[in-house]
Amino acid sequence: MSDRHPALKPAMNLARVLFLLLVVAFAWWGLHDRGDELRHGLARTSLTGVLVAATLVLVGLLATSVAWLRLLAGFGHRLPGWDGRAVFFVGQLGKYIPGSVWSVSAHAGLARKYGVPLRCSVGTSMTFLGVNLATAGLLGGSVTLAGSWAPHVPDWLVVLGLVACVVAMAPALVNRLGSFVAGPGESLRLSWVDVAVLVALMGVTWGCYAGAIVALSPDPGWPLLGVAAGAFAVGYTVGVAVVLAPAGVGAREVTMVALMAPSMGVGAATAVALLTRALHTVADLVWALSAWLVVRGRGPAQPVVDTPTRREPASL
Repeated sequence: MSDRHPALKPAMNLARVLFLLLVVAFAWWGLHDRGDELRHGLARTSLTGVLVAATLVLVGLLATSVAWLRLLAGFGHRLPGWDGRAVFFVGQLGKYIPGSVWSVSAHAGLARKYGVPLRCSVGTSMTFLGVNLATAGLLGGSVTLAGSWAPHVPDWLVVLGLVACVVAMAPALVNRLGSFVAGPGESLRLSWVDVAVLVALMGVTWGCYAGAIVALSPDPGWPLLGVAAGAFAVGYTVGVAVVLAPAGVGAREVTMVALMAPSMGVGAATAVALLTRALHTVADLVWALSAWLVVRGRGPAQPVVDTPTRREPASL
């Protein structure tokens, strides 16, 4: 579990410090010129609303960590509780650095000391991204067909998108693509039950994020939940597409404001989008720091490596 090349330890420590400094700098940059708007938004939001929203965001992020670790376990590499959370949450901070590859690289570097091959970590993170996008599409399409919001998209196109997302989550396809990215010697083995669990976990995540938006809104209520869910799902997808923006800064918020404004007004939608961004940033830092402190306090645990023949790959 110790570093394989002690001579490189000072350089690795320096790289970690630079990584954290860049994360903090770009996280601050994403919000530094919106201070007045954030204060105005907080003034319009009750303390209860902020606390409820913060709790929901923390729970949603925890669900994403469980999903990522289950995918890694699908490759036969199981990281113990807090060690796995530390790898995931500290690695996730890389998304605040422009370029969209830093979280993937950070996950790979952090998981390597637990015996996880670099390409296997990359395969896990890329498969995780695909699951995020597919479930976001399922959520956005479902609330559209349910009439919870009206994004002015033809129903046939929504149905086509839903079918594509369902196909994208088929175990045989997920296993094949994940194994290809992970490289020789690594095989992703998910069953339909495994995929259903992943979808359920991401459902919890999207539901928590939507609930947080409702809690932050000036007039919270159940009718707003569908709008919030659809706006966040679409905003997330747009944020992923804008690879040069750290964690999709700007693109996600603009999309969310445009989609929520018809229901709550431009001013309120802008305030809610900015508060949502701030809460997600703080929650990312809280989870990363908490997991890192726990692991640092007791030392890293031993990973569990499954045998590759434990399960057969799922078929269509």
